[in-house]
Amino acid sequence: MAREIIRNPQALPLSSYSVRETSFGELPSGYRGLITLPGYISRDLSPDSIDVSSPLTKYRPGKNEPAIRLNIPVLSAAMQSVSGQKMGIALARMGGLAAIYCSQPIEEEADMVKAVKRHKGAFIEPEVVSAQDSIEYVAERMRRTGYSKFFVTQGRDQHGILLGLVTDNDFDAEMHKGQTVAQRMRPVRELDVVYHDEVSHDVKQSNEKAKSSHHSALPVIYRDGRLRDVIFRKDIRDHREHKTELIDDMKRLRVIAAVNTHDYKDRIPAVVDAGVDLILIDTSQGWTDHLADTSHFALNKYPGIPVIGGNVVTADGFNFLVKDCGVDSVKAGMGIASICITPEQIGVARSQDRAIEEVTKARDKHLEETGEYVPIIADGGVRSVRDMVVALALGADSIMAGRFFAGTNESPTEINYKFSPPRKPYWGEGSDRAKSWREKRGYSIEFEEGVPDAWVDYVGPLEPYLTQAMEQLKAGIRKAGCRTIDGLHRNAVVETISEEEVGAHSVHIEKKE
Repeated sequence: MAREIIRNPQALPLSSYSVRETSFGELPSGYRGLITLPGYISRDLSPDSIDVSSPLTKYRPGKNEPAIRLNIPVLSAAMQSVSGQKMGIALARMGGLAAIYCSQPIEEEADMVKAVKRHKGAFIEPEVVSAQDSIEYVAERMRRTGYSKFFVTQGRDQHGILLGLVTDNDFDAEMHKGQTVAQRMRPVRELDVVYHDEVSHDVKQSNEKAKSSHHSALPVIYRDGRLRDVIFRKDIRDHREHKTELIDDMKRLRVIAAVNTHDYKDRIPAVVDAGVDLILIDTSQGWTDHLADTSHFALNKYPGIPVIGGNVVTADGFNFLVKDCGVDSVKAGMGIASICITPEQIGVARSQDRAIEEVTKARDKHLEETGEYVPIIADGGVRSVRDMVVALALGADSIMAGRFFAGTNESPTEINYKFSPPRKPYWGEGSDRAKSWREKRGYSIEFEEGVPDAWVDYVGPLEPYLTQAMEQLKAGIRKAGCRTIDGLHRNAVVETISEEEVGAHSVHIEKKE
């Protein structure tokens, strides 16, 4: 039965649409069958006035603010072919967040989280090695972590007596094989150090010290020689260039770590120790006792770290995650991603527009009853900015995407130049390719639910690509007559449209070489 989504003046305050059965025919397929109608543009509704920030964690409107608010309403999916440490750094610098994937060994995910947290910040926890460590050990640590500087302390103690510094410029992995760090490091007397009582934890003072130094990294030490933390000059430049970056109280980039419901008792402590800002319980079907167990463990053991729960596609699923599991935000969507084959395999899924419609109505009812607003993340099915606008107009607070980000430089995969234009590989987390690591660790793998070998066009660096997308998103919000995402929720009108009417049609398009 086809349907039309229309504005309903009697709806709850944050709902701006209802569904009316209209005639027999084919249902619209997720976002592709829908379009957002133009709205009135007042004289003061300029492009610069559009605000695309959005809450990511629950809060009470009028009483407090969300613990974490996105500066741009986009998250990259927790997938092997999408969200590694490079994506985590690049997306947080632009105001969004990446969800580091959990389909990897615990220590490797923790290292990715550390890499994002230590990319910038006023005072960074140092990476340390011992003077007795081998050059082979240091080279392997550099390869695994991506760091090029390691501070040398007594006994490899992160806050031990500072002895020196070793960088990738101080040795050749082959030539100096068999030597120790002590033989290649620069001793502490050659370093430019800052004493802790000169800067305390004052970010402004640390920046002044860094700007006046000739060195790229300044260790902060106590008067007895113990290492406290490190100040990096590059972080000052980064902050000037990325004014919408998403950072914590210590000026470190924020990052999400995905966890599963299998090894969560070991994985959650590891990513928390690495400095993670949010925990995402990543399941295709989140209405389960397993998710409740995982959420309760995380929230009881680490009450200060928000938890994202998902995925669900019904009001009952939303209520379970919020009321029974206590999550801080809810991820909606099942079976609609570009490489998901769950509906074909088992016949269980839901159209994304219906999923968002029902879950956001449950969110609005929860707000009316309790005064608590729980943000909704629309997960999957986003192929373009057009889809983002529709998802947000339907009531979502942010979107999570995989394919949209998979073709960027920052995704973990290699560019294949054999194709014209070049492409990057993309595969599903439910595919055998992603699940192979689980089988080695005793997981039960019944059948494949994701495409194992797909390709997406290479689109280049994330920053210009996403910057243009956000300008398009702002234009869409403005032309809908709105100023904010909350305004879309309250005022946007969404209706059905045929596939033939979307995009250029009935003409021959000349392709540029």
